[in-house]
Amino acid sequence: MTDPRADLADVLRGRILRALYAAALRPGDRLPSARELGLEFATDHRVVLDSYRLLAQEGLVELRQRGGIYVASTVGRGKVPLPSDQWLSEIVAQGVVREIPVMELPDWLHRAVSTLRLRAVAVQASADQVAGMCRELKADYGMDATGLDIVALEAGEETPELRYADVLVTTAGLATRVKAVADRLGKPVIAVEVRVDLIPGEWRLLLRRPVYVLVGDDRFIPVVLGLFADIPGAENLRFLVAGRDDLSTIPDDAPVYVTESARVHLRDVQVRGNILPSVRLFSPASAMELIRFIVGANLDAIGNRNAPTRLQR
Repeated sequence: MTDPRADLADVLRGRILRALYAAALRPGDRLPSARELGLEFATDHRVVLDSYRLLAQEGLVELRQRGGIYVASTVGRGKVPLPSDQWLSEIVAQGVVREIPVMELPDWLHRAVSTLRLRAVAVQASADQVAGMCRELKADYGMDATGLDIVALEAGEETPELRYADVLVTTAGLATRVKAVADRLGKPVIAVEVRVDLIPGEWRLLLRRPVYVLVGDDRFIPVVLGLFADIPGAENLRFLVAGRDDLSTIPDDAPVYVTESARVHLRDVQVRGNILPSVRLFSPASAMELIRFIVGANLDAIGNRNAPTRLQR
C-alpha cells in the first residue's frame, strides 16, 4: 500500500529541485501553499502539508509558523538532500522479510536489473519525441534504446535494431498502430504515459515569463502546444528549430528547454539563457510497468541459469 504523503513528496521534490536548477526558484522563495496544491492535486490540504513536512526533514524546505512554506536557505549552497532514511530503511527491511540478508540485497538488486542488457525500440511521430524517450530508457532504465518513426515502422522497414528488440515502447496515442506491427514481429509493446503533474505544475512556475523551447523537428511543436492548450502562461512559449532559426534572439537570462534531438544539432553551439535540465517524462505507473518488464526478464534469465536461491558469498 502506497503512502500518498510520500508519493506527493516525491513529486514536489523533483519539481522544486528542477525549478532551482532553472533559476525559476531560489533559496528563500515562497512555495505554493498546501491549499493551492490541494486544489491542483485534488487532495486534502493536510496531505500536502504532511508531504511538505517530509521535505522539511530532508532539509529541502522550511515551514514557518503562520508564515508559509519556503525553499530552504541552505539548498543553494551545494547541499543536495539525501534520500529519506525512512525510504531506504523500508527497502532494506523488505529484503530481510523475504529472507535476503542486508549485505546481500545490493547484489540481488544489481542482478535483477543488469543480468541482461535489454534492447528497446522507441516508436514516435517526431524526432524530438523519439530522442526524448530513448534518453529516458537509457538513463533511467539502463536499456539499449534506439528510435524509429511510426511511418517507417508501418512501412515495413525492418532494421537490425527492430529485429533484435526485446520490447517496443511508445505512447498511448500510437499504441494500437505499434501493436499491430509488433504482433506480426512477435514483440511485446509497452505504452507509456506522460506524468500528469509535469505540465500544470513545473511549467506553471516557468511560464510567468517567456520560455524558449528548442526543438530538432518542427512536427513536435503542435504536440507541445496541445499539451499546453489549457495552461496559464502558454502564450509565453517561444519555439525555435535547431539548425534553422536564429538562436541569438534568446535573452541571456531566459529559461531554455532543449529537446534531446535539438541537443544533437547543437552539439558544438553555445546556447544562451538558463538551460533547463532534462525531466523524467514517464508517469509512475509507466515506470513501474517498465521496471516489472526489466526485472521479470532478468529473473527469468537468472532462473534459467539455475541460480541458487541465495547468492554465494
